[in-house]
Amino acid sequence: MRRLWILNRFRMLSIAMCVATVTVCMAGVAGCQSGSQRVARKMKYGPPPPGDLRIIGEAVPGWKPEHMNPGTTTAGSPMSLNWTSIGPRPIQGEFWSGNDDASGRVVSIAVHPVDGDIVYAASASGGLWKTTDAGGTWAPLTDELSILNHGHVALDPSNPDIVFLGTGEYTVASSGDGVFRSQDAGITWARVGTTADVGTRCSGLIVDPNNPGVVHLTGSSGYVRSMDGGNTWDNRLSGSASSLVLNPVDTNLVYVGRHGDGIYRSEDGGDTFSLLTNGLPGTGFSRIVMAISASNPGVLYAAMLSGGSMEGFYKTVDGGDTWSELVNTPDFPSPQAWYDCFVGVDPTDENIVYGGGVFPSYSVAGIIKSGDGGQSWTDITFGIDGSQVHPDQHAIAFGPDGRLWIGNDGGVWRSDDAGMTWINRNSDLTVTQNYTVAVHRTDRDLIMAGTQDNGTIWRTRGSPGWPQVVGGDGGFLAFDFNSSARRYTTYVYLAVFRFSSQFGGFSDITGPWDSDPVNFIAPLVMDPGDAQTLLGGTNRIWQTTNADGNADWSAISTSAVSGGGTINAIGVGPGDTLGSPSDYIYSGSSTGAVWYTDDGGMTWNDRSAGLPGNGVSDLWVNPSDAMEAYVSHFRSSGGRIYRTLDSGATWDNATGTLPGGVTPNALAIDWELDPPAMYVGSGAGIWWSMNDGATWTKDGQDLPNVNIGDLYIDRINREIVAGTYGRGAWRSALAESCAGPIISQQPQPQSVCVGTFATFSVTATSETALSYQWRVDGADVPGATGPSYTVDATVSSGAVIDVVVENACRQEFSTSATLEIIDSPQFLEQPTDVSVCSGDLVFFFATVTDDPGYQWFHDGAAVAGATQFFLAVKQGYPCLSGVWTLHAENACGAAVSNAVTVLVEGCGAGDADGDTDVDMRDVGIFQRCFTGSSANANGACDIFDYDQDGDVDLLDWCSQVEIFSGQIIP
Repeated sequence: MRRLWILNRFRMLSIAMCVATVTVCMAGVAGCQSGSQRVARKMKYGPPPPGDLRIIGEAVPGWKPEHMNPGTTTAGSPMSLNWTSIGPRPIQGEFWSGNDDASGRVVSIAVHPVDGDIVYAASASGGLWKTTDAGGTWAPLTDELSILNHGHVALDPSNPDIVFLGTGEYTVASSGDGVFRSQDAGITWARVGTTADVGTRCSGLIVDPNNPGVVHLTGSSGYVRSMDGGNTWDNRLSGSASSLVLNPVDTNLVYVGRHGDGIYRSEDGGDTFSLLTNGLPGTGFSRIVMAISASNPGVLYAAMLSGGSMEGFYKTVDGGDTWSELVNTPDFPSPQAWYDCFVGVDPTDENIVYGGGVFPSYSVAGIIKSGDGGQSWTDITFGIDGSQVHPDQHAIAFGPDGRLWIGNDGGVWRSDDAGMTWINRNSDLTVTQNYTVAVHRTDRDLIMAGTQDNGTIWRTRGSPGWPQVVGGDGGFLAFDFNSSARRYTTYVYLAVFRFSSQFGGFSDITGPWDSDPVNFIAPLVMDPGDAQTLLGGTNRIWQTTNADGNADWSAISTSAVSGGGTINAIGVGPGDTLGSPSDYIYSGSSTGAVWYTDDGGMTWNDRSAGLPGNGVSDLWVNPSDAMEAYVSHFRSSGGRIYRTLDSGATWDNATGTLPGGVTPNALAIDWELDPPAMYVGSGAGIWWSMNDGATWTKDGQDLPNVNIGDLYIDRINREIVAGTYGRGAWRSALAESCAGPIISQQPQPQSVCVGTFATFSVTATSETALSYQWRVDGADVPGATGPSYTVDATVSSGAVIDVVVENACRQEFSTSATLEIIDSPQFLEQPTDVSVCSGDLVFFFATVTDDPGYQWFHDGAAVAGATQFFLAVKQGYPCLSGVWTLHAENACGAAVSNAVTVLVEGCGAGDADGDTDVDMRDVGIFQRCFTGSSANANGACDIFDYDQDGDVDLLDWCSQVEIFSGQIIP
């Protein structure tokens, strides 16, 4: 509950003391307001508005039990985040817990039916926890389920190792993801009912003690039932149902409190229902909370609730046939009956009844008890020994040993004497719901967090326990970076407080914005260059430049900046002068409006163009360049993260491949890297990208799938702190920039025969996991995502093949390789027969496809050196006759040309002695003709005059040598 009983745990100040001693002047308001006026003006409280975007959470997209860690990085690599819980375990000195330990909201408790030391506690948004030593220690069981928002937990009475867990909190409308079942006491889990089966929120869950296959459930979809242990479900009563009880003896009797309608009873195990009316109101109520007596199941009690109060408290002693109002019952759930109320009956005595409400010191009651069947009541919030429970009651359970268990906004309490004294069971339970978190700029051990109903807490020097600074609820906060002892906190609806030293100096410095529309948890930021300057957001922007003094606030914008809504986020850029307020301010609203000023608020510019109309969830400005900023939006698909490099004049979508179903509730930017790393706090864990959103990585099993309230980057120590809404605070070293992939072997050109396939491959190394995408002629090939790619028949010869190799840092593109598809050789042009004169050059020629190798043959014998598609032969004597062929061959086959021959005219050339052979005798005759020593009688030497110049000269000598040698000229 949100109480303005702001109490410094060291000074134990009360509101009355503040009212009596404080008078404050506020800028923009004529005169002064007294402390009593100021405090009365802010007397607003209440749980977070149902369905508030910061608290509803969401399931991990595409979650499956076998995919409980969707991270893709290697543990210990520069890209890994290694998360550690840093508390609070527990919140220490929590005022509303009697200056004792506290944790967070617990909405359902189930005790082992035989062993009372074994207890399961379902937290509202921090998962299911189990103790085996009656609450001395606790262990989480569901950190990696798809969602940690829970509504009800139930054990199978016949086999208590079977645990059913209904997700989604009924009262605050948080998201659920169906029903989960464990058959080994919480070690492993399976989802046995989807939201389509059972609805998005759960208010009740019971396993039939006589037939464990029958499971009853109520929630946002009304009443649903399973007859096979949860494997299938059937909706038997529509609407919205807030309560469920089962007669433990005659389990055919099922009772359902249908929201705003009445109490229904089934006499056939849930097949059919009838509305019970005799003595019950027909109107004037909404939520119904019931309980049944185990010792006498004909006795039931029902609280009929209407908004903040109780319409009436009713009892039946005949199983619901008739009802009577117990008029002496105090309005114990008031003033927020819609949120906190339980009813319980001692299992051994139908006349011992318990009711859980708020807290007796500022509302009607905390926990009340009747020993006479509801005729009279006693408030037992405070034990006879001074022990007490935290406010805002949600759950009651009874152990087989007679011990009483209570769940509320502070955690779990136990009573061993029926409420006479209370034992705090929160020393080891870690389910604090953080809205915000802040780390001191120069001291990593100083961390503050604003929590749901447990105030502002802070961590000092590494202790897992965090003392409470202020009670109630905690919102946005800031450390004075010039003084570790001065810090600023907020309460709901932007009540602002200053602490000027560790042990005191508490001041209410809230501005004059009480009439402004304002968020339940409203933004407050400190100027990064001036610790005395704070900015707050209502439906306009407020600023004080003397936060460490009188804290005079002035509105530096009109309501135009909120676009008809309220301010969700404020970002302040680096100023021109260190120590002076920055002129560069961005604002983001619940309607998606983003505005910017560069003159300290004198003029504002609408920078909403190009952005979605969804509410802004976060906004960050580059600490070195006010023109660069990122903004995120409450949106689960499409563009959700945008970046500007020109102070919002234009925006680029930086969402990239962030999966659908991931809402960036919180955003943090690591500006030290290029490009800046983006961290997204979602409704179920953290995602981050190191490459402008091209790829995103989900956290691993070291961080629960919990709703993230806030993120803070410690730039000095290179760490990130997450404030989770359900599991306290966590810290990790930042992911450091890593090298892109190194391609050591590029794809090589491939030539393949028609009808066969080519395989291209690449070899790459990386510090982190690699992904591949092959491309043909620049277009991605679907499914070609491995280190090798086998081309299919659709790819044509000449195609250009390459691959994009990617890790979490960046992409690398391989070189291109060409595919050539070839066939066996085919002769397009055959060699032909030739006719030449004796001594002339013989020339053969062919045209062949597919670039084969060549070899000429003469009479079946390979001609040495004749390895081209043409062949030149100098005719010799005797006349070169026989058959010539060309053989062409490649990897795909071979072909042989047509056989060709040579017809030679004048075959007697050079054969002077007529023996049909140009031999040495002919050479001797030639020599004599050449030297003139032989007479040319009867023209005997004319045979050697090859050039027909009338003389056997040197040229003829050369011709004779060629004829003699039979030389082939290739």
